Amino acid sequence: MQLFSYVGVILLLLFRSNKYPIKFPRYLLFYLLFILYVFYSAFIQLGREFKVMYLFSNNLIGAFNMMFIIENLVISKKYYNFIIKTSKNILIIAVLVIIFQQVINPRFFVDSSRFMQNFISESEAGNTDRLPSIYSWLNSNSSGFSFIPILILVVEDLDKKKKKVLLWIIMGIIFAFLTKARWVMVNIFLVFFIFFINHKDKFLQFIKYLFILPIIFFISYIVLDIVGINTKGIVEDRILEGDKKSISQKSAGTRLLAFKAFDQLYWSHPFFGVGAIRYGMGGVGKQDYKLRSILKGRSSQIHVGYLSLFYTYGLIGGFLFLSFLYLLLKKLYQNANKTGIWAPFLAFIGFAIANLTLVAFSVFEMGLIIVLVADRYYSQHKNLKTYQNTEYIL
Repeated sequence: MQLFSYVGVILLLLFRSNKYPIKFPRYLLFYLLFILYVFYSAFIQLGREFKVMYLFSNNLIGAFNMMFIIENLVISKKYYNFIIKTSKNILIIAVLVIIFQQVINPRFFVDSSRFMQNFISESEAGNTDRLPSIYSWLNSNSSGFSFIPILILVVEDLDKKKKKVLLWIIMGIIFAFLTKARWVMVNIFLVFFIFFINHKDKFLQFIKYLFILPIIFFISYIVLDIVGINTKGIVEDRILEGDKKSISQKSAGTRLLAFKAFDQLYWSHPFFGVGAIRYGMGGVGKQDYKLRSILKGRSSQIHVGYLSLFYTYGLIGGFLFLSFLYLLLKKLYQNANKTGIWAPFLAFIGFAIANLTLVAFSVFEMGLIIVLVADRYYSQHKNLKTYQNTEYIL
């Protein structure tokens, strides 16, 4: 996909007519500057050798290319409907696969080179083992950044058409629960904001879901129990981590440790950061021994995205990335106010929330890219009377 993204950018630059000038919004400018700063950090600050493969292995570049392409395409109704239809099928497959992984075989359809360390058994998934469903072939965060944005988009599309959405919400809750990733479980609740935002009777919607939510959770519990999943055990062992005595021994302790490590180490390199010392190209290069001595094996990194951002890239890199995120959210919010489609904005709110507990600077994720396509489509639909005979239609 990253290779094809270069092709798309080149085609746009070569064949764009004066009638349709290239669009390059401010949020893309700040993302480009952030990427250039990452290059500076890797190849000048840390003195790594540049290799052409870096242009295809760095997902920041893929994210930039895809956002640039989306900003400069006119998307047809036929193609957008195809995306929605395909996305529904993918959601269903993802839910069925993760149930199969939990009940039958945790290694089913899993990229063994990346995710086998998460499984303790050849034939049975435990209460704490994270399951990737169909997304292990992407990266460790893709289960949340691919599934949830698309789910929000599908639910909003169905809700706009006055169709039933309860089954989709139940599937989403089941999927998030079985990933056993708490940040995914938190982000799944963003889907409920669709009903508060898109309906005028917000108070009635609040009362409605005050009663409906417990029913949804109960139905989800029954469904999981029927297929033989130890729901209670997952809640106790993974979500509550009940077998551990103190907060320092729980995963929340790694977040507290992140603040301690940041406070001790950041001020030595406040403006430029230390650079991506441990997570360089292919994992080679210098090791961050000071950070390792503070973490003492309890975590592999500063496990709060924004702290990791400023620690790694300093005030300069942190400012560039947060400026990108703010400007993108501002654009999505303004578009949502005009079009009435809030899924793209909510999806990237989820991205911003997720960085409170994990480290993710790239939006080169299937779900995030698709909601950007949706935002582009509805923005065009609001401004254009017709898509017929328009250049650069996808």
